[in-house]
Amino acid sequence: MKIIDFHAHYLPEALGRDEILLRMDAAGIEKSVMLACPDHPRYADSGLTGTNERIAELVGSHPDRFVGGVYIDPRNGMEAQTRARRYRDLGFPLAKMWPAHGFSPDDPAIYPVWEVLNELRMGVLFHSGPLGSGHNKKPPTPLPIIRSAGFNSKFGQPVLLDQPARFFPDIQFIIAHAAYPWTLEALEESYLHRNIHIDFSCPLGFEGINLMERLQPGRIAWDRVLFGTDSAGGGYEEDTKRWLEIAQRPFLAPHATAFFHDNAAALLKLLSS
Repeated sequence: MKIIDFHAHYLPEALGRDEILLRMDAAGIEKSVMLACPDHPRYADSGLTGTNERIAELVGSHPDRFVGGVYIDPRNGMEAQTRARRYRDLGFPLAKMWPAHGFSPDDPAIYPVWEVLNELRMGVLFHSGPLGSGHNKKPPTPLPIIRSAGFNSKFGQPVLLDQPARFFPDIQFIIAHAAYPWTLEALEESYLHRNIHIDFSCPLGFEGINLMERLQPGRIAWDRVLFGTDSAGGGYEEDTKRWLEIAQRPFLAPHATAFFHDNAAALLKLLSS
């Protein structure tokens, strides 16, 4: 089965480009969407140093295997617009944003950034669902970093994309991690809006599909669900193997080809047109 990983990250100091490609090959992944992380101590201290510049280098080395997602904070209005244009010119079809860092996607103050992304016909992938507390980290995240980043999980709710999706139809919005525990809300927004997609990356994605299997909702846009690993250290094989096992069960099996490959391929084609 062909596989596109629609949600991955890059830790240059932990895993080199060649090792990533070997692990992708071992997992049967033909292409990975590599999402940049902010240049912020909260990420650098955890080894998440795959910033915009590093992602551009990675994508440039193997454009046939990697797709770039530029990190943007829309609260920095002019900088965000300039960065979106620059990376679109570099061939990046996507932007990555993290609303749980303190902003709501439907805040009119950031709509000028949406206007530019709508003009550029880009995709925007959001960290959705709750933001991890980091309580298991040793040492824990310092309080000044928590406060400077403005963490607040409430901004990860999918319904906050309802108005942007209506107002900016040429942006393709991607809700990451199945927005668990708000998975049903994410499914409904995707069902209502053809420009809202859902990726099922990270452990929250597994929770999301488990919830769906139990509840069997009828309003699912199966042409807008996406496979992702959220791999940042090369854990492609483990997650892919687990998802392939889930795809053999009756709930996902009829949609497995679309989930693993076809939906992502269609979305990337749309974003490249």
